[in-house]
Amino acid sequence: MITINTSIKRPDPELVRQLGEITPSDYGHQLNYQFISASKMKPLFPIETPFAGPAVTVRIPPNDVLLTCKALDYIQPGDIVVIDASAEERYACWGEVTTRIAMEKGAAAAIVNGAITDTIALRDLGFKVYSHSVSPLTTKFYGLGGDINVPVSISGCVIQPGDVIVGSNDGLLVVPQDEIPAYLKIGKSAKELDEQNLQDLKMLGAETFLRRWDSKWEDMLEKDE
Repeated sequence: MITINTSIKRPDPELVRQLGEITPSDYGHQLNYQFISASKMKPLFPIETPFAGPAVTVRIPPNDVLLTCKALDYIQPGDIVVIDASAEERYACWGEVTTRIAMEKGAAAAIVNGAITDTIALRDLGFKVYSHSVSPLTTKFYGLGGDINVPVSISGCVIQPGDVIVGSNDGLLVVPQDEIPAYLKIGKSAKELDEQNLQDLKMLGAETFLRRWDSKWEDMLEKDE
């Protein structure tokens, strides 16, 4: 059975923009969940600045690209294509042609839980792509099935259509659409604290800065006695 949802609810673009100003690493100071590390989904080339966009999701059989191409019909500017190919390592489901289509449609990035190909062309195009692997062997147009704009799972993180993907060179954060205000509050607080720590380190120097953790170290020693 094939499920295709042609439209999704997208979040307020201004909120998405604000999410994209905070790196997943900033969120990582205060959150322990909703992350996909760069060791699981590798950026094809260094990502210099963080970005964010709503997810258009597609789930495909490991060797069939038809639903990937169909999903591109529903891309709107700023969207992020999220493909769950079950961490397939052999059959690449994303390459130069799909990238050029996605770019023309205004997509911000592609997250591929599977293999990609045409890596030099993708790098030269400058389109942000994360993937599980790279392969010269490509998927075919078999029409075996798949689903578009349904919940998918990558590295244990569930992504709903319209959830916001926040990306950087360190990895990805998945922000549930109905929790954006809470995540923004956490992210802004974490970013401010990180900036303050860097400023303090610059002003105080390493030796003085390190003393702020002495009390925690002493507490740990007391607990160990």
